Amino acid sequence: MGLGLLLVPALAGYILQTQLHPYRYRTLRESGQHVVFRSALTGSVLLLLAQLSVDIVNRYIPVPVTYVNELFGSEYTAAALLSFFFALAVWPVVNRRTTKDSAAIRAAQENGELKGVFVTEALVGSELVEVSLNTGKVYIGQIVQSGIGMSSQFDFMIVPTYSGFRNRETQELEITQHYSRTIKRMLGKDQAWIEFSIVISISDVVSVRFFYPELYRESSNNEYPDE
Repeated sequence: MGLGLLLVPALAGYILQTQLHPYRYRTLRESGQHVVFRSALTGSVLLLLAQLSVDIVNRYIPVPVTYVNELFGSEYTAAALLSFFFALAVWPVVNRRTTKDSAAIRAAQENGELKGVFVTEALVGSELVEVSLNTGKVYIGQIVQSGIGMSSQFDFMIVPTYSGFRNRETQELEITQHYSRTIKRMLGKDQAWIEFSIVISISDVVSVRFFYPELYRESSNNEYPDE
C-alpha cells in the first residue's frame, strides 16, 4: 500500500479521535505524538474492518472492487476509501448516543480535574456554589456556563448572589455583598445572568463547594443578608 493510501485510514482515525464524544475530550488533553499514535491505531482498526468488508463483497460482486482498485492503481484502494467512509458513518451514530457534557466530565474525571468536574456538575444541578479564589475573594452563586471540555485550564461563568471572603485565621465565611435584589430589580430574573455574570479561570480557584443559606445562618455569627 502506498504512502498516500496509508494517510486515508490515518485521517479516518483522526476524525474519530477528535469528533467522537467518548474520545474527543481525552484527545484535546493529550500531546501531539499521542494524538498521532492513537489516530494511526484507530485508522488501522478501520482499515482491517474495511478490508474484511471488501473481501466479502469481492467474493460475490467483484466488479465494483476491481473497478475502484484499477482506477487508482492499487489493490488496496477500495479498502482505504471504505475505512474513511466507515469513520464518517460511525461519527454521527455514536454522538447521538453520548452527550458532550457527560463525555467532558468523564474525561476530566480520568485526568483528576476534580474542581472542574464539581463546577460542571453544579452547572447541571443549578445549585448555589461557593467559589474561593486564590486572592481570598469568595463568590456565591449559580454556574451558568463551563468550558471544561476544551482543556484542564478552562473558564467558567457564575452569576453571583453573594460575595465576601474567608477569614484567614478562622477560615469562616464572611459575606459582605448581596446582589440578588439589585439583579431582580434592574433586569428581571430571566435576564440577570447576562449582565451580572463573572468569568473565572479554574486555575484561580482554590476550592469550590455547595452553599446552603440555611446552614450558613445557623452556623455563622455574622449578620446574614436577607433576601
